[in-house]
Amino acid sequence: MNRIFRWISSLVGLKIATALFIILSLIMAVATFLLVTNRSEALRQQMTLRARAMTVLGARSMSVVLEQALRDGTFSAEQLFDTDYRPITSGPLASSALPKFHTAYDSFLDERIQPLEDTVLEQDESVLFAVLVDRNGYLPTHNSRYSRALTGDPEQDRAGNRTKQIFADPVGLAAARYQGADGDQVLRQEYHRDTGELVWDFAAPVTVQGQHWGAFRVGFSIARMEQEVTQLRNTLLLAVGVIQAIIFFSLWFVLTYFVRPLKRLTEVAERLANGQLDQQIVIETRDEIGQLGQAFNRMTQVIFKDLEMEVEKSGHLVVGVKETIQQLSSSANQLMAISAQQAAGSNQQASAVQEATTTAAEIATTARQVADSALRVEEFAVQSGQAGDEGMVAVESAVAGMRELKEQVQSIAEAMLELTENSEKIGGIVNLIDDISDQTNLLALNAAIEAAGAGEAGKRFTIVANEVKRLAQRTVVATGQIKALVTASQQATRETTRLSHAGSTSVDEASRLVTRIAEKLAKILAMVKETTGAAREIKLSTQQQTTASDQMAETITEVRDVATQVAASADEMSLAISDLTALAEQLRNTLEAGLQEKGKVKAANGARMMETVLEDALRRGLFSPEELFDENYRPIPDTNPQKYHTCYDRFLDANIRAQEDSFLADPQVVFAVLADRNGYIPTHNSRYTQPLTGDLQQDRLHNRTKRLFNDPVGLAAARNNGEILIQTYHRDTGEKMWDISAPVTVAGRHWGAFRIGYTI
Repeated sequence: MNRIFRWISSLVGLKIATALFIILSLIMAVATFLLVTNRSEALRQQMTLRARAMTVLGARSMSVVLEQALRDGTFSAEQLFDTDYRPITSGPLASSALPKFHTAYDSFLDERIQPLEDTVLEQDESVLFAVLVDRNGYLPTHNSRYSRALTGDPEQDRAGNRTKQIFADPVGLAAARYQGADGDQVLRQEYHRDTGELVWDFAAPVTVQGQHWGAFRVGFSIARMEQEVTQLRNTLLLAVGVIQAIIFFSLWFVLTYFVRPLKRLTEVAERLANGQLDQQIVIETRDEIGQLGQAFNRMTQVIFKDLEMEVEKSGHLVVGVKETIQQLSSSANQLMAISAQQAAGSNQQASAVQEATTTAAEIATTARQVADSALRVEEFAVQSGQAGDEGMVAVESAVAGMRELKEQVQSIAEAMLELTENSEKIGGIVNLIDDISDQTNLLALNAAIEAAGAGEAGKRFTIVANEVKRLAQRTVVATGQIKALVTASQQATRETTRLSHAGSTSVDEASRLVTRIAEKLAKILAMVKETTGAAREIKLSTQQQTTASDQMAETITEVRDVATQVAASADEMSLAISDLTALAEQLRNTLEAGLQEKGKVKAANGARMMETVLEDALRRGLFSPEELFDENYRPIPDTNPQKYHTCYDRFLDANIRAQEDSFLADPQVVFAVLADRNGYIPTHNSRYTQPLTGDLQQDRLHNRTKRLFNDPVGLAAARNNGEILIQTYHRDTGEKMWDISAPVTVAGRHWGAFRIGYTI
């Protein structure tokens, strides 16, 4: 039916023809109703007139017969008005289950008036009976069809033998005693005959020599009159239907012809919708449809031009949106994993930063020690230069005056001793610097290893560690040079001391010694100057090393801050995910609570509906209480799982299935059924009452009616006689469900429950 409606709604001509057809049908239906009503009333009036004529004629005929018998002396007046009704105790009518009576005149009337009465029945098929009755309702002679031989069957004899009985019911007495006092000649009554027929009873008074004797009654069948009316109505309806069909198809043909251009317009529009944008409509008329086609052609041209530009613009946008959606989807899938990785990485990074901070502190301390040592080396080198200058002055003084040679040599010797001590001190400092350089190099190596462990955040720290290592290597080279110079200076000083001692014993060699001393002092002075330069380079290197250490400390601080931020972000992300999980859980709980409340209301309403049906069946006497509470489950052969019949299950199939199915309009409701207190479901929903196939798995899913569901959940629901019960369970079909049940009581006794299953 829905497919027919969709087909009609898809065609304009058919819709217009249908609308006009409906309007014409309504008009013709009203006209037909009025015609049938008028015709029915005319038939009633015609039947009434015919019946009145028959009744009056029959009454006169009966009066003539009775008066003739009185005139002929067949009966006296007392005999003709005899009301001594003698029960029939012998003869064929003696065995009647209904009382029958004889009078003085009934046998005479059997011969004289029965043919007259039967003539009335032959004139009209609608006449059920035409009889003479006295004023007490006694019917001495009935029509032949109602004077058949007795059969012994009370029901058959009641309908086939109705003669010589007294019909003293209100209708019969009213007809028999009617004398026309109301000014009308005929009394009409409507009643149900004791045989079940609805009858019009027409009665006209019968008088004998001016004295009221009784009445002549004619019964007309209303059912036959209604049959004539129905036949007339059916004939008119058939004619109207044929006319309507002709009108409908004529309208459809005409409208289809006129809307054909609209159909072509629709076809072009569909091709445009399918991407054929170069379509044009062929204009054949200049009416409104032709103007519509021209406007449509202009519209498609404009749309085609605009669409070409918009397609080009939107292409890039679509690509960007697609990539964004993919990235968003990927990011959403990786969110939880990244959060866990960040938490673990932040902890590892914090440990690495702590170790790097310790290493940086050690490097900074070493750099300061190197700087202090370089400063002392520079001071000692300056002092050695000053001592060399003083030695040169002494040598010049020796050249100027040998007299003071001894004293000067002594001075030189003392100076050489001091220079020796300083050289030894410089050697110790150089050894210390060498040790510090080795430690610095080792610390730089450790720093590079820690920086490599820190990953991306330790790259800057790696650069600083490499610079420290390079400075340490330069320090080692400079220290070696200083050590070589100090060693040479110590040897020259020892040699000068020896020569000074020799000069004190031999003045003759004074000049040579002074010259050699001058040369040695010049070398010593040059070495001191080189030592001073090396000391300055060491100082500069240590200053650079100190700066690098400070930069390293700042970098480590930044790495620590980043690690702290990462850890905080990881914590915030974990909190956000926890909040999201809690929100989802709260939303689920809210939805479940709302669903359960709705299920409670529906279960309660369903229980009341079932109670109404069961109690109504009990009141109407369709079942006794024992039958309605029947627990004699009779197995249905060849069913697996086993099915059962009860006294009431077929009745419930016809009376509650539609009500149960109405609950399945909610898509979350899987089933809604009535179960007795043992879990027996006499009538299941339509979707679970499919024909049996013999396939156990398929029948378990699609035919679940008339089964005992006496599992713990089913019994708990069926036997609950308190508040509404909510249970969660896995159905035998595998679904996880809520079972919401409300008790059903009938006549104050617990009958079972109404169960609703909601999918979770």
